[in-house]
Amino acid sequence: MRVLVATDLSDAGLLSIEVLLGCNPELFERVTLVHAIELDHYMAGGSIPEVIEWSRERLAEETESLADAGFVTDYRVEQGPAADVVQDIAAEIAADLIIVTDRGRRGAPGRLLGSTAERIAQAGEIPVLVERVEEREAAWCRIGEGSPFARPLVAADLDQTLRRLAIVAGRLPGVESARVVHVAAPGSDIAEAHDFIEAEIAPTPLEDAEVVVVEGRDPAEALIAEAQASDATLIMLAPRRHGLIGRVVFGSVALSLLRESRIPLLFA
Repeated sequence: MRVLVATDLSDAGLLSIEVLLGCNPELFERVTLVHAIELDHYMAGGSIPEVIEWSRERLAEETESLADAGFVTDYRVEQGPAADVVQDIAAEIAADLIIVTDRGRRGAPGRLLGSTAERIAQAGEIPVLVERVEEREAAWCRIGEGSPFARPLVAADLDQTLRRLAIVAGRLPGVESARVVHVAAPGSDIAEAHDFIEAEIAPTPLEDAEVVVVEGRDPAEALIAEAQASDATLIMLAPRRHGLIGRVVFGSVALSLLRESRIPLLFA
């Protein structure tokens, strides 16, 4: 698996690199660290060459740490809008996954997923892992521990997105077990939903995954409860795409999960 890790080089942003340290490096072909320098963020500070040099030195340190842990790594520092830089480099290196961190709503009232992370998650076809972090005693920490890929919970809609999610889940590094969960509206045909899900995942690497269909009026709440009950390390879901250019939009369930879940989210 080729992974692009996007970081703004803040303490919280650098935790996206720490995500990998709980994983087996042999499962990764290459890890590329990327920092984008948006010029308007530095207009009041030092010169651009100085900022570029400092950024390269910082990423070189992180690259060395990953290399010491057994990862094959490189890094890139580019100028331009962060979401565009990340997506362009991800396409260039044929990345299978992008990793970013999110401080959540706690960082600022009404804030829902940092604007850069949101644009990255919405921009393209490459799956994006949004790692959850929080501040504890004046230090930023990952909310979870170990590998976020160990026990994914796949949030299943009864449509064409399910098979794609199952394929992506089956390719994640170091999966120990997986559950496919559908939250049905009260009064729905549970057996029919169960049969549909099993048929959809049968041709995928998740063919042996546990399939669970539960009733619930609030799908996000039910998914979080299921994830907590099963000790899931990740919730996977498919954001919606619409229009001629396939623009990604977050529906109400995705927005609620982004607001409420303390478990990492993977959009695929």
